[in-house]
Amino acid sequence: MNTVTIGGAAPRAPFGWNALTRWPVLGWLLRRGYLMTALGSMSFALLVTVIGLGLGAEDSRVGLTVLLTWGIFWPLLTSVVTPTIGNAFCAVCPLGFAGKWLSRVGLQRSFPRRLRGIWIGLLAMVLGYWVIVFAMPTALAFSTRTTAVYFLVFTLASFAVYFVYRDMAWCKHVCPLGRITATHGRVGALQIETDASACASCRTFECAKACSYHLSPFRFEQRNSMDACTLCGDCVTACGSVHLVARVPGAALRRPIAGQDAGEAWVFLTILAVVGVGVQFEHNLRHTAVREHLPWNVVGQWLHGIVPIDAAIFDLGRFLALLVAMALTFAVGGWAYRRAAIVADTTWREAANGLSVALAPLVVLALIPHAIGSFATFYAHSIANETGALVGAAWNAAPLARRGDAWLGWIGVLAYAGMAWTLWLVWVRAGVLASTPARRAKLWVYGSLPVWLFVAVYLFAVTSSLLAVSGGHAGY
Repeated sequence: MNTVTIGGAAPRAPFGWNALTRWPVLGWLLRRGYLMTALGSMSFALLVTVIGLGLGAEDSRVGLTVLLTWGIFWPLLTSVVTPTIGNAFCAVCPLGFAGKWLSRVGLQRSFPRRLRGIWIGLLAMVLGYWVIVFAMPTALAFSTRTTAVYFLVFTLASFAVYFVYRDMAWCKHVCPLGRITATHGRVGALQIETDASACASCRTFECAKACSYHLSPFRFEQRNSMDACTLCGDCVTACGSVHLVARVPGAALRRPIAGQDAGEAWVFLTILAVVGVGVQFEHNLRHTAVREHLPWNVVGQWLHGIVPIDAAIFDLGRFLALLVAMALTFAVGGWAYRRAAIVADTTWREAANGLSVALAPLVVLALIPHAIGSFATFYAHSIANETGALVGAAWNAAPLARRGDAWLGWIGVLAYAGMAWTLWLVWVRAGVLASTPARRAKLWVYGSLPVWLFVAVYLFAVTSSLLAVSGGHAGY
């Protein structure tokens, strides 16, 4: 089979059935822009509806505002869709959909250079969501009014940034979800690719001119990175040589990646710390017999005895669990990548960025069972019944599954698949950095330490859960 080589990228097969832009109906919708415009419009309408219902109706613990945001939007789109398909949520994000129009009529100022990069979005995610979820678990997901206000503030802040700054600065530098989905999106199957022969003679660069994010799609393959691309499809409508292609998930992680952000390794370590280690500390161990003996809970109870903070409002034990998870993961990852840099005779940044991208599938596959389980046992039928009540119908939908169903247990195998896949990817990434087999083996040992940290915590949580069930502590 003939292959095409673009710049320094590995040879790839020419576009075939996997180029969605060549499919008869779907390709026409993508080329015309109708599909993405329709999805973006629906997404924006849904956001307005969710906020309107939350603000206009009586506050409720269970309502469509809560169910749609925390039951579908967050777990399914960010935990399931993005890591498997690609950065698909950003492609139809209601904020980005409106932001393109606001940017065109706005002030078109340049975003401050010192504020560019990962740090604003990452800090906003930690302080504006993860701290709230850990320390104040009932603050968001148990109130339609609070949820609506939360997303309203988020929306208004994005509109202000879109209006003042150009190049979709909110998505590239500020949006908390944008930073997370960009890293997880490296695992996804959908990619923007260009026809090498057409690009070699191109002098008009329609794809780059059409990009609201000021990116250069014709360089994506050479860099093996789509940068801040959201798969919005504007470049696809502008140039027939640009294609939306489905590749093997995680294929980009097996080759060198150019242009990584200076602190990208900290994004992966933060995600692993919070969504991986932290969730095991506080969520999965919470229902076991060891709960009262965990150091963060012991210290938290002691602090509540001397500090006038109501645990129902801000749980210091849960907050400490988050801090311990982050400190432990940062310590292990930072030390491991420092040793890896010495072995590879390179900088910490190059070693950390080169190895940390292998962590992308780990937390993703570990979270999918929980996301699917929550949707099947609670959110699916609750959404159906709440929708029925909204239209005046007395629907009584039953849960898709119940806790303990065998098929839910089998989905848990995905977590172990994520562990194995990530350990293999660390070996692949070590080969990119290493010059000899011996160095590659040492790099794998150091680069896989964050993985083994998660594996140890995960197995401890599983073992504690099994012992709790056998020992009669299932209701803890």
